[in-house]
Parts: sequence; structure tokens; C-alpha cells
Amino acid sequence: MANDAINEMISAFALGCMDRENYKQFKNYIRSGGALPKGELGDSQNIISLIPTLLDLDLPREELKNELGSRLIDIQKKIRSRVIEDRRETRIEAEDKFLERNSSTRVFNVNEKRENYSRHSRDDERAPLTHNQIKTKEGVTRLTNSPPHIHKTSKSTSLNIILLWIFASLLLIAVSVLSYFSFEKTDALTEENSILHTQIVKLRTDLSRTNNFVNENKEFVEFFNNPNIDIIQLNGLEKVSKERGKLFISFDAGVGLLQLNNMPRIDSEKNYTLWLVTAGGTFSLGSFEITPDKKYIKFSEIPFVMREDIQLFRISQEMKGESEMPSGRTILFGSVQKENTPKRRR
Repeated sequence: MANDAINEMISAFALGCMDRENYKQFKNYIRSGGALPKGELGDSQNIISLIPTLLDLDLPREELKNELGSRLIDIQKKIRSRVIEDRRETRIEAEDKFLERNSSTRVFNVNEKRENYSRHSRDDERAPLTHNQIKTKEGVTRLTNSPPHIHKTSKSTSLNIILLWIFASLLLIAVSVLSYFSFEKTDALTEENSILHTQIVKLRTDLSRTNNFVNENKEFVEFFNNPNIDIIQLNGLEKVSKERGKLFISFDAGVGLLQLNNMPRIDSEKNYTLWLVTAGGTFSLGSFEITPDKKYIKFSEIPFVMREDIQLFRISQEMKGESEMPSGRTILFGSVQKENTPKRRR
């Protein structure tokens, strides 16, 4: 192909106005390996795609819309009237050959049916159609006998509907029963959970109290790990005395723990001293002062003496300093309870 012909073919192909013969020729040229100018087809397509951007947009006038609508309505009316006329003018044209009909076949006159229909159309419009009457497109009413399978279908449909309602009712009852039992079980579990929660709160309270008691009386709890602890009740000299005390002592371990209540105030130059009085003499177990933050007073230097030799324990007010014998006022005293040995009979 010449270059001018190739360029014309490319331009026509890009514009989309190439006829069939030129298209076949152009396709065969490309399949046979014909050379095309490089980038010519792509540039042509890009330029042609930009042509609509250069055109001015012409808006139709407003009256054109009404004219177009009225024309479309007229065309629809003409089409409908033409279809109706074609239906009325349709006739069965005679052919050269007809099939032979059976003598028992009944022939109906179409024109006669149309006339009867035009006369009785108003009566037919007023009278309702029964279930055995079917109205055709031409307006002819024809009696038909409903086939038996229609009754069977209606019966089976009604039976299916009844079975469906029964199944839905049973399903609703089952759901209601299950919901009732689930709600009852949920209430029982909720009540049991509330009881368990109350018990847990109570146990936590008791545990907190126990921990507080152990922390406050840690020294007292640890002291009871010692073996053979004796509890000695300490009382005042008079019956109406408010002073009270308890001495917890373990002679095997040589330690003791003193608890005092309602002790009288003393001068700053004095303190309290715990004495152990035995048959062999009186021993000082230690001096101490009473402070509000100190609930128990511990003694760790208790001499080893026989239980039978102990006469009593006493607490007295003494001057500060070392004193070998009690010389001050006695506040509390108490004795060890001795075991009664049974007498032997002769």
C-alpha cells in the first residue's frame, strides 16, 4: 500500500467509518506483516477522542419536549388502533389443500358468535362469571368442565396448609415449654449464685478479721509455738481492784508473755517489775513500762526452777534502777495452779 492509502485507512479505522471491504483489506494487510507508521494509529485515536471537548453543547428548546411527547402519544395511539384493525380484519384464508374433517366435528360460525357477543355484551358484563366459564380474548364465553386433578390439587394444598399450621403450633408449644423451664432454671441459678456470693462476702470478712487479729497479735500467736505453756491469772490485792493481768509462761523454753489491763499511772522515776517468788528466794524477771502501742510484754530470761517450788508471781512499782528485792507497792499477784496428787489408800 502507498503511504497515503495507509494513512487514510488508519484515519478511517480510528473514526469508525470504514466499510466492510476496506476493513477486510486493512486486516489482511496487518496479518500479512504490513508496516504501519509508528504511533500513527494511537495518535489518531487520541486526537479523535478529544474532538467532543471542542464542540459546543447545543441545548434543545423547551417546546421541543412537549412536541416530542405529543408525537410519541400519537404514535402509540396509531399503533394500538392499527393492531386492533389488523385483529378485526384477520381472516382464515383458503388454501389449496385442506385436511379432511370428521363428519362429527362441529363447526362454529365466527361472525355469528361476534354478533351474539355484541348483543349480549352488556348482560355478560353485569352477570358474574361462574367457575365453569372462561372468557376468551374475542369475548366469547365458553363453558368448560374443570378437570378432576384441579380438585385434587386444591385438596392437597389445603391439607399441606393444615399440616403446616399443626407443625407451627407444636413448635410454638415446644418453644414455650423450653423457655419456661430455662427461665425457671435461670432463676434457681441466680438465687444460688446470690447465696454463694453472700457466703463469699462473709468468708472474706472473717478472713480479713482473722488477718487483722494475727497482725495485731503476731507476737502472741508466735509465742504459742512454745511447749508447755501455763496461764497465770493476776489479780489486785483488793476484791474491788480494777487491775487485771495474765501471764503466759513456758518454763521449758524459758520465755513468758505478760498482758495487763487498767494499770494505774506511776511517776516518771518509777517503773513496773515482775518478780518470781520461790521457796529458795525471790528473782526479778525484768522491769517494764506500759505504753498504749504495746499490748504484750515479753520476758526472755526466766530461770529454771521446779514447778513445785514456785509460790507466786507479783508485779510491783519500783524506783528505776537495779533492785534485788521488791520494796515498792504490789499491784498484781498470782500463783501457779498445782496439780492435785491423789492420796494413796492404806
